[in-house]
Amino acid sequence: RVKDGEYEQVSEILAKKKVIAAFLTQWGDFDSFEFAQRLIPYLPKLEEAGIEVIAVGIGSMEGAKEFAKLTSFPEDKLYADPTGHSHQTLGFLPGFGRRGSQPSAWWNSEPVLKATENWSPYAKLLAMCAGVGSPGTLREVFRGYLGDRTSPEIKERYPGVLPDAMTKLFGVLGDGYQRPFELATVRLLNMRNILTRWETLTPEDKNLILQRGGSLFIDNGKVLYRHDDQGILGYVDVDTLVTAATAGTPSNTIA
Repeated sequence: RVKDGEYEQVSEILAKKKVIAAFLTQWGDFDSFEFAQRLIPYLPKLEEAGIEVIAVGIGSMEGAKEFAKLTSFPEDKLYADPTGHSHQTLGFLPGFGRRGSQPSAWWNSEPVLKATENWSPYAKLLAMCAGVGSPGTLREVFRGYLGDRTSPEIKERYPGVLPDAMTKLFGVLGDGYQRPFELATVRLLNMRNILTRWETLTPEDKNLILQRGGSLFIDNGKVLYRHDDQGILGYVDVDTLVTAATAGTPSNTIA
């Protein structure tokens, strides 16, 4: 645990009563930043409902502390996994051109593994950013630029992330929805923080920058809800996760 260095095994996390266990990607990833920023406003509500929240990210303790400082995510709810062992144990997708703990899709097939065995992790990451072996990434990137009439304004979902002056500037495009370039601006600010602290935030084994994560809601050791991230920016919809947890009813895995 980031706050005090306490060690906890995955099996102990999965045995807890009423817990949202978020297995983030590595600390220097858009997904980890956005997920944390989206979840923070819900923490009081979840605590009031008696639901514990734990977030496990891939990377060092130093990186985790920097991540907590940049996102304001509480250190007492944050755990560092330097090797990504917990993600592999739970069978989350390994990313493009990496062998996983279980068969996934063509981008982890033997021919692809052989063809990309000499690729650097950065080359594979660029391929994923272009949507190769990363379903839904390009659609989500375009949504950040084009806006989304079905989503609320960014200030409602990411409070405090955008400066007030910038939020008011987007007001010229209307109110009550995610305006064009609004989410893209959040990502640009996160990217600035990530790239200027890349070596601190990213794991020592750079192959782990490809590893995907997922989210679970567990009650008395039973998984009632599970989401497996399929690609970059494929993290769970936080509203859906919180609704599933507070309702306490079983739900199928979401792709």
